[in-house]
Amino acid sequence: MNEDRNLNYDLIRLLGLIVIMIAHSSPPDWLFQLRNFGAPLLVFGSGLTYALIYASREIQTWTFYKKRLSKIILPAWIFLAFFFVSFYCASVIAEKSFPFHAVQILKSFVFMQGIDFVWIFKIYVILALATPICIYLNTHVANDKIYFLSLIAFYVLYEFLNQSLSPYLAGTIETIFDSIIFIVTPYFLIYLYAFRINRLRGSLVLILATISFVIFLGMATVKYQEAGVFIQTQAFKYPPTLYYLSYAFFAINIIYLLVKNIDLTGARVKRTLIWLSSNALWIYLWHIFAFYIWKFALKIQVGDLYLFVAKTLFLFGVGIALTIFQNKLVSILSRQSDLFARRLAPLLTNDKR
Repeated sequence: MNEDRNLNYDLIRLLGLIVIMIAHSSPPDWLFQLRNFGAPLLVFGSGLTYALIYASREIQTWTFYKKRLSKIILPAWIFLAFFFVSFYCASVIAEKSFPFHAVQILKSFVFMQGIDFVWIFKIYVILALATPICIYLNTHVANDKIYFLSLIAFYVLYEFLNQSLSPYLAGTIETIFDSIIFIVTPYFLIYLYAFRINRLRGSLVLILATISFVIFLGMATVKYQEAGVFIQTQAFKYPPTLYYLSYAFFAINIIYLLVKNIDLTGARVKRTLIWLSSNALWIYLWHIFAFYIWKFALKIQVGDLYLFVAKTLFLFGVGIALTIFQNKLVSILSRQSDLFARRLAPLLTNDKR
């Protein structure tokens, strides 16, 4: 197995993806809240992975940017082009109005709102740009206490600025802060936390998780007393603030403790996990396609647990099936065209790292 690959970290990233996709299947309210930590877990898993990859080698910044950004942006653009063309052709054939407008299409390609679910690519792009900085800090800030206290201090500053500036922001400035600065900063800090978590004792990680859960429970109680109903953390996700992040931080630490020592050495388990993790980006993209097929073609209203399970299986099933089909098609075309194999195949197939 590749020395840069840790199957437990792959599983953490994969769980983050699964948790996000479950949210898109219209789960019952209690389950939607229970799994409301997907994006932080995905970011956390990425931080673990890159900390491992560059633990014993230097990063070549521009080479990394070229490779990593192309592996994030170009597949998403290829998918979006196919997505919009497909739904336009379907609209013409069905003699229906095209369901997406020009601004929505443009925003999708820059990962700023647009169609649902592409905003995570904006997070990945910014984290990719920040990865050399994270590696530098992880390497050069030797004192763990200074490292972790700095993360806490920056988070406190973020919360203060968020609460202080938000009432005064409007228009384009508000969009920039809410869609980029405020939404990315907490994920950046989680990313940095993942780079150094392996130096923390398990008991300390558990203490941090417990503190986070106590904060969440305290805030949930106050909000319940004010509103008379339980307020989901989702309401505080865009941009992420303490109520959302306290629950998510609790969850990612508990999952880390549970997953890091699981034995994943079985041949079948290893093969399946590597395939799913390597193909996760395209499975995620194709599940978006499946989501809109369900929305526009099937038009089945999700209102109970059984329909939620059916929609989940549909999104996952279509996502995996189309990824398998795509890999086979790319393999065939690569054998027929050396240019295709060199230029397009790396963007359309799994991440071999």
